[in-house]
Order: sequence, then C-alpha cells, then structure tokens
Amino acid sequence: MEFNSLNKKSEFIELKKFGKRINHRFVSITYVEKQKEDFKLGFQISKKSGNAVFRNKLKRQIRNLIKDVCCKYKQNPSKNGLWISVYVNPAIEKFNYSEYKSFLEKKFDL
Repeated sequence: MEFNSLNKKSEFIELKKFGKRINHRFVSITYVEKQKEDFKLGFQISKKSGNAVFRNKLKRQIRNLIKDVCCKYKQNPSKNGLWISVYVNPAIEKFNYSEYKSFLEKKFDL
C-alpha cells in the first residue's frame, strides 16, 4: 500500500475543517474519508519533541502502524480513500507500538 504525502497547506486546512479527530495520550490523529481511492499521510512534529533521529524514528513507526491499519481498512469494499494527519505532542516520552495499533484498529472500526 502506497501513501502520498500531505504537502499543501490547503490539504491540512481541509483536514482540520472537515476531519474527525482521535486523541490518545500524546498523539492526535485527524482523518477524512475520501470518495476516490486516495491515501495521504502528513505529520506535524515539533523540534521540541526531540532531535532529528528521534523524530524520524517516530515517523517511521507511526507510518508503519498506519499502513497496517489502512491495509485492513482498504479491504472493506465500502471504504475508499483516507487522508490522515498525525500531530505529535512535544511532551511525548515513549511510543508504545502495540498499544497504539490496538487503539487505532478500534477507532477505525476494523
């Protein structure tokens, strides 16, 4: 499964305006279901959360987690596309992969 990046300011504004928000500890996820098969992912991680190595590691882990969840999401014939924006609070201490995966699977009704 391939994700494109959310690059344009207008795409982030559309997500903020029409999206549904999921809050969980130090991560907030906003998503919008799209009519066409279009999967996009964007990150908002402040430099206050850590150095570049930590931020990139966190992005890789979250991207992998969302790919796992969206592969199951895509198998449902009534679902088409999805735009996702991930905001990471700078106060994040450690990322528990399995906890977030189970949380997202429940929230996306998989």
